[in-house]
Amino acid sequence: MVWPVTRILTLAAVFAGLAVAKPARAEETPAPGWLESQLNEHGQHCDKRAVWPAPGKLIVACGATGVWEFALSGAAPHFVRSYEFPGDAVGLFTEPDGRLWVKLQVLEARPLDSGGAAGAVQFPEALEAPALRVPQVAPLAAPVWPTPPPAAPPVAAVPQAARVIKSMPGEVVISLGTFDGVARGDHIELALEHAGSLVTDELALSRELLAVGVVTNVTEHSALVRLGVDESVPVGALASRSRAPSSASQSAPPHVTDITTLELALKPFAALGELGGGFLLSAALGHRFRHLHVWALLDPLAFAAASQQPSIAAANGAAMVSYDSQYFEMGLGLGGQTVNIVNFSAVSGSGYTVAQLLRLGPQDGLNLTVRTSIVLFHSQFDFGGMVASAQFPITRGYWLLLDGGGGNVGYGSGELGLRVLLDGNGLAGSKFLTVSAGGAAVFKSTPCDVASFQAFQTISSCGTTTLGGPMAGVGGEWRF
Repeated sequence: MVWPVTRILTLAAVFAGLAVAKPARAEETPAPGWLESQLNEHGQHCDKRAVWPAPGKLIVACGATGVWEFALSGAAPHFVRSYEFPGDAVGLFTEPDGRLWVKLQVLEARPLDSGGAAGAVQFPEALEAPALRVPQVAPLAAPVWPTPPPAAPPVAAVPQAARVIKSMPGEVVISLGTFDGVARGDHIELALEHAGSLVTDELALSRELLAVGVVTNVTEHSALVRLGVDESVPVGALASRSRAPSSASQSAPPHVTDITTLELALKPFAALGELGGGFLLSAALGHRFRHLHVWALLDPLAFAAASQQPSIAAANGAAMVSYDSQYFEMGLGLGGQTVNIVNFSAVSGSGYTVAQLLRLGPQDGLNLTVRTSIVLFHSQFDFGGMVASAQFPITRGYWLLLDGGGGNVGYGSGELGLRVLLDGNGLAGSKFLTVSAGGAAVFKSTPCDVASFQAFQTISSCGTTTLGGPMAGVGGEWRF
């Protein structure tokens, strides 16, 4: 036979740190019958078992529906919240330290043979203490009293989980829209979360700012955000509204790494005073690592011919390795070149070169690049040539170029050009077009054959053949 047993258990604290409650003031006493009309969060009524008044509030033990808290403000008390317990809340009392406790009534069942001798029925009060099962009840958290709502911030609140849902060259789609208060022209901060270990072995999140973009189109739940040149944001990055200025920079875009580049340019020119002309061909292939640029170049491969002049060829090439960063690049290389301009009585030919490179400024921003070479020719070092290029950003995806170069390699040129970003955002998959106009010449000296030497006069067949004139150029750059 199973005996239902009713036992009053004093369990965990409900309100830690409450001072000894003071009697409610007369003006705070609620009208009769007010409790019967009250409902808790679950739509339940209160079975009042005990009441405990406190300054500005009222605590009611409501049996099976737990303990209810009411605020005594205004014309009538209003419900604040309820606390649930593993039993019926039948009473309230305080200890000398002022902490408020709840009396719970719990129904238990015990096997018949746990009571002792046969035929003797023992009530739970006679059972051994270790056999008593007392539910574990955690103390209630300190109640949070209603406070006036804070003033509305100037920027509408956005969901914490707003993220990039699609990434494209130069723009991303985020999970924020007009429903979240986003409009065209708003600035969006895009960042990545990184987990780091603190001293207490707890995980903390830090944010790495990737870019601040501008909203160009928006729907109810998504928006298209434009990025700057060379900026990249992956899918899953955090997105939030920001008052920070756009990070897109024309003069100092981010450093592009982990890409392979191929550059080709053809610059034909006409020979003035002759029926002929020529061209300058340049090419470069390389890969940019994080801080290392490895590349090979041919600049130039030049050729010119005319009806009344012998044809002329010039070439310069090298394999280069350079340290590469956002605002600075410096490198060295080894190669070879033609030597078309020689000293008196020397014969033109070719030699080995040591090339140097210096770039000041970002690759796709405002920069100045200078490349020189020293040639080992006829067992002595001599100046081989120099190429200088200045790049000026005009607007997004457009740059003005000023280029010039030449030397003993056997050519000279100067030009004004325009560089245009045709496709992409400057990262892998991007394509550039360069058009230019200027002048170029290819030249070569011939050795002197002295026939006689009298009174410091020479009769010789030496001289320099030059073919050159106006030039127009077109080039392209591909990034993989």
